[in-house]
Amino acid sequence: MALIDQLEVVNCDSADQSGTGTGRKACPFDWDRVEAIELSDVSYRYTEEQTLASVQLAQQKGEVIIIKGIKSFTLSPLDPNISTAEGSGFETVTGEMPYKYTMISDGGVNLWKAYRKFNSKDRYNVKLYDAQGNTVMTETKGGDVKGFGLKMLHTGQYKGREGSNPAEYTTMLQFADLKEMDRMTWITAENLDYDANSDLDGINDIDITINPVAAAATEIVIKPFLNDKSHILLGTSVTDWRVKKNGVVIVPSGIATDENAKTVTFTVPATAGAEVYTVETYDTVAVSNVVNLLGVLYRGLPATVVVV
Repeated sequence: MALIDQLEVVNCDSADQSGTGTGRKACPFDWDRVEAIELSDVSYRYTEEQTLASVQLAQQKGEVIIIKGIKSFTLSPLDPNISTAEGSGFETVTGEMPYKYTMISDGGVNLWKAYRKFNSKDRYNVKLYDAQGNTVMTETKGGDVKGFGLKMLHTGQYKGREGSNPAEYTTMLQFADLKEMDRMTWITAENLDYDANSDLDGINDIDITINPVAAAATEIVIKPFLNDKSHILLGTSVTDWRVKKNGVVIVPSGIATDENAKTVTFTVPATAGAEVYTVETYDTVAVSNVVNLLGVLYRGLPATVVVV
C-alpha cells in the first residue's frame, strides 16, 4: 500500500461521522487523548507507507523520535487579536494565535532528562497518535506529508513522586503555522499495521564497558548494561555488533553471553600490546548504532580499550 492510499480513509462508525454533505471526510482523531508523539527534523517528509518496519527503520536512522507515556494532552485556548472600531464598536479579528498544547508525562528522572534534550525552537515537526492508534500529520501547500512544525518545544521542571502520585513533568508544544491545522491529514488505525501505544517505543541506551585486555588474549569481554543498570543486553549475535581493531572493522569468530556474569564475550585473533579495540552495537542495513532485537531498539555507543 502506498502512503497516499493510507491517508484520510474514513473507517470510523457512522455515528462518529459528521459533515454538511454526503462523502464529507470525518476525522477519527481524538485530540484530547494523544498518547504518543513522533518528532522529526523540520525538513523531514513522509513519502513511504507507514508501517512498523518503516517507522522503526526511521528511528534507527535517527530520522524520527518516539515519545510515549503521555498522561494528558490539552489545548491551551488563546484569544485572537481583535481591534474595535471607535464609534460603531464593530470588532475585527486582526490575527489568530498559533495552536498551543500542554502535554503531561510521567516517568523517572532519567526519562525527564531525555525529554529536556529536545527543548528547542524551530527544530522539530511532530506527528501525533491517539489512544485508538490513529495518527495525524499535515501537508504542505505542495502536497508533501509532514509533521506539524513546532515553534517551541519545552519540557519544564521535574516534579518528583509524592506518595502514590507518580513523578510527572509538563511539555509545551506551540505549533508554528496556524494554517497547517487547516491542512491536517490522518491515517486511521485500521490502515496501520502497528499500534503506537503497544508496538512503538523509544530507543534503549546501553552503557558498554570493556574488561581489561592483555596481550595474546583471544577474547574481548564487555558488559553491556542498560543505562538504568537493571540488566544487560541479551539475545544478540555477531551481526548486532561492530568490533574494530586499530580503527579497522574485524568480524569476531564467535560470541557468548553469560547472563549471570553480566558479560558478552567476543572471540578474536590473538591480541598484541598497544592495539586499540572498539565495540559498539551496529546495524549494517540502517547504517546506525541502533539495533532492532525482536522489535525493541537498543543503542550502545562505542567503548574503547587498549591492550596492555
